[in-house]
Amino acid sequence: MNLVGRIFIILILVASVFFMAVAMAVYATHKNWRDAVVAPDVGLQARLGKARADNKALADEAAKAKQQYEADKAAKDKVLAKATTELNVAQTELKTLQAKEADLEKSERQAVAAMNATQASATTDHKELQGQRTAGEEARKDRDAHFKEVVRLTDKLHEAENEKELLRKRTDDLAKDMAKADLVLRRFGYDKNKDYSNVPPTVDGIVTATVGSGLVEISIGSDEGLMKGHKLEVYRLGGGQNAYVGRIEVVRTEPSRAVCRIDPKFQNSSMMVGDRVASKIE
Repeated sequence: MNLVGRIFIILILVASVFFMAVAMAVYATHKNWRDAVVAPDVGLQARLGKARADNKALADEAAKAKQQYEADKAAKDKVLAKATTELNVAQTELKTLQAKEADLEKSERQAVAAMNATQASATTDHKELQGQRTAGEEARKDRDAHFKEVVRLTDKLHEAENEKELLRKRTDDLAKDMAKADLVLRRFGYDKNKDYSNVPPTVDGIVTATVGSGLVEISIGSDEGLMKGHKLEVYRLGGGQNAYVGRIEVVRTEPSRAVCRIDPKFQNSSMMVGDRVASKIE
């Protein structure tokens, strides 16, 4: 056997060893895909069923959490509305009492002036009685009449003072009630010195259409308290997280919908139908 034959024999031997190794590797990595799909507990079908069950449980939990949030929100709005109403009533009543107190003080001053005038007149009449015996009886009658007037005015003055004291106590009680109402409103974030006309109410809706020209339509409107100029936040739910999309401003409202303009300064991505809309993002 010459050199060339030996070389071919060696090459054939090396190729045989290589193909045998490749065949063994292929056999070792072979996988029964049917068993991988239908195998109990660890198969793809079993894992898919478990994932669906977990997804349903998470959806139920999210629905319960949303119901609880809506209930808490409704209770908060009810308390805030009641406190605001009580504050307005207390302020109106306080103004009425202050006006009545001013009228009573005016009446008191007039009564004191009339009493002083009556007393001065009584003194003058008494001197005239001493100098005019012939008119004495008439002077005594006149003095008695003035005395009765003094008594009447004195009683009226006492009544005015008592009523003034009652009004002062009532004013103090109203001031305490107003302080309590202010405390409740402050706890809910209300500032009586702040203008709330441009602050939107707490709302939650969705984008129902993209109109074009930087406009979108949403599922909430004037029935929920929205007005022109209110600014709302848009976010998108995905993967269990909120993705901020951008800010919109209400330009026209109807009872159950509104048209809004997209603010390009706050836009992170294009708005789509189904995106969530809220007055603020928790």
